[in-house]
Amino acid sequence: MMECSERVVLINSHGDRTICIAFNHHWNSFPLSERYFSFVQKRFITIGLAITSLTLITIFYISNSSNSNYFDFPKFQLYNTNNYTQSINTTRICCLILTTPKNFLTRAKAIHDTWGPLCDRHFFITENSSESNSVEQINITRELPIAPITNIIPGYDHLTQKSVSAFLFAYQNYINDFDWFVKADDDTFIIVENLRAFLSKQNTSEPVTFGYNFKVIVPKGYHSGGASYVLSKESLRRFYTAHTNPNSSCRKDGGAEDVEVAKCLRNEGVYPGKSLDDQNRELFHPLPFHDHFRGSFPDWMLSYAENPLEAKYGCCGDQTISFHYVSPEDQYLMHFLLYKIRPISPIHRRSIDRFARSTAPVTS
Repeated sequence: MMECSERVVLINSHGDRTICIAFNHHWNSFPLSERYFSFVQKRFITIGLAITSLTLITIFYISNSSNSNYFDFPKFQLYNTNNYTQSINTTRICCLILTTPKNFLTRAKAIHDTWGPLCDRHFFITENSSESNSVEQINITRELPIAPITNIIPGYDHLTQKSVSAFLFAYQNYINDFDWFVKADDDTFIIVENLRAFLSKQNTSEPVTFGYNFKVIVPKGYHSGGASYVLSKESLRRFYTAHTNPNSSCRKDGGAEDVEVAKCLRNEGVYPGKSLDDQNRELFHPLPFHDHFRGSFPDWMLSYAENPLEAKYGCCGDQTISFHYVSPEDQYLMHFLLYKIRPISPIHRRSIDRFARSTAPVTS
């Protein structure tokens, strides 16, 4: 076999055919057959075709991602308001948000700055206690859409009266202007686009409500008040009729607000609808996102929840609607993550999913 000189490096050897390359870029010896030239040529052509194919596939996915009906967000999908179908776009929602004057500058302001205006109309339901308000609190009342209700009693023990007043106000003034009426707390976060898309598939003429379902206390269960719940137009009509009937058994105050509202609705033939996605994942959530994702559930929820409690990626539907116990800071944070950050393409989404699967713990 031929040896290479000191100035060259032995690259390969095929029997008596040796390939040597000189450091000074001059060929020292290169007895290469035509067959080997053909092999190298085919290899470069193959690599070139592969690179070209990958480039075209990448361009295809990126261009198609701009026509998607969703903004990809790690786990959550936000309906693109620019591509609403007619039924979604015409679904009218009124949001009734329970608050108190001490929360005007924090919780109420955070909602008014984030998801509140995404409702077709939103109102803050609060007691009138201007005599104890600071100058800043008084000034912000000029910005917040506060419902003109004068008979609300302050205090946690009177949340039933506050919710009843909110629904009666909505019926008396806006029953013909909206299809759905949402009750929320001032620490609820709602993804309104997903709520609107979900409700567009429902019938507001049916006596139905939607929310996170608890299976106890009330026949057919009741919805978590903090996760927010939704009344159809027909449900609100029956609720109003019951509360204007002197012989009705519906409580006007006292008790647990979400339980008492549900009891009244059940007596009027209103039933709770299914609030799950097509993979049986919850859409409304009575805890913060991180508690649901980590599986940090209080013991009482194990016996109260109508559906099995799931953690990690089974905790929440892609088109999740709400979370509870969300601080003002987290209201702004979630709003930023949902509305300001945009993944580049579906290819990026698949890489995230692959990483999540590769790092997920193995369970027996």
